[in-house]
Amino acid sequence: MKIETIVKKIQKNLIWITLVLVVLSIILGRYYHNTFVSLKAILPLALFLMLYKPMVYLKIGEAFTKKSDIKTKYLIVLTIFYVIIFPLSAYLLMKVVVAVMPNINPNLVAGLVILALSPIASSAPAFVGMCGGKVQLTLIGVIYTFFLSLLVIPLGSSLILSQVVKVPVWALLKSLVIYILIPLIIGQLTKYFVLKYKGKEALESLKTPLEILSLLGLFTMVIIVFGINGIMIAKEPQTILYGALITNIYFLFRWGIAYLTGNLLKFPLEQNIALTYSATYNMTISTAIGIATFGPMAAIGTVIGGPFAAMIQMILLVKFFEMVRKNQKELSEYEGNL
Repeated sequence: MKIETIVKKIQKNLIWITLVLVVLSIILGRYYHNTFVSLKAILPLALFLMLYKPMVYLKIGEAFTKKSDIKTKYLIVLTIFYVIIFPLSAYLLMKVVVAVMPNINPNLVAGLVILALSPIASSAPAFVGMCGGKVQLTLIGVIYTFFLSLLVIPLGSSLILSQVVKVPVWALLKSLVIYILIPLIIGQLTKYFVLKYKGKEALESLKTPLEILSLLGLFTMVIIVFGINGIMIAKEPQTILYGALITNIYFLFRWGIAYLTGNLLKFPLEQNIALTYSATYNMTISTAIGIATFGPMAAIGTVIGGPFAAMIQMILLVKFFEMVRKNQKELSEYEGNL
């Protein structure tokens, strides 16, 4: 079996693989807590591996060229979402979580809030493509919100989280530099030198090896984080269950806002698909920042809202837009027969 086929199968079953690793890590963490704590030293490497591939293939120039009316409207809406609406919704998310689970670890809440403030998921364009939406528009959104988050995450989290946990602003800014800007620079330099000396085909051939490294980083992070917190989670399993339920409801709320906004602004379906998927959040970036600023417990929150909420619903959204497209086609045919 080809490596590419194996990687695609892993990606297809990522939710279930992550779930199995979470359960195994929690069980092992109860008995080998010190071993997992000693592995904490390799978390920075795991986080870098998670971030490296998206940073290599980030097309920064595309966000600042080729103006159009739809692109302008899209960027205005994204700005309102990420500067006003999503921070307000993150505040409500924090309030709901604390109300439902008053004894919850505040660092876990911090992870959820940082997740809610993070940029568009790097996987969003792929799902937009599956739905027949404007992939290029989503790619622009990924890049735009990536840079927007450098301002929104530190300001938003310091304002929102001040009620539940002390936010080390300088540590947060430092983590942004270490886990976002440095991988971005290294990734972009990698792309530049590969294109210059090897060509476009060589850059494309790196996708599978870099995806393997990304998955390795993700699985390593999940194992260490849930292993370290295994004892606590085993005592309070409702934290995971309630957290997953709340983040799924929260994520549906964000989908709804984005989709209805697109309809209100009369976006064509292809553009509205791109806008709706722009309500996603980046688990990789938020996990890196959360761990660096608030410790491994913050990653519990980002993982709960990642594979257990965002990934599931991004898949379901493909089915939703298939239904929307089918209904539009049937309505058009009906009107044409009148």
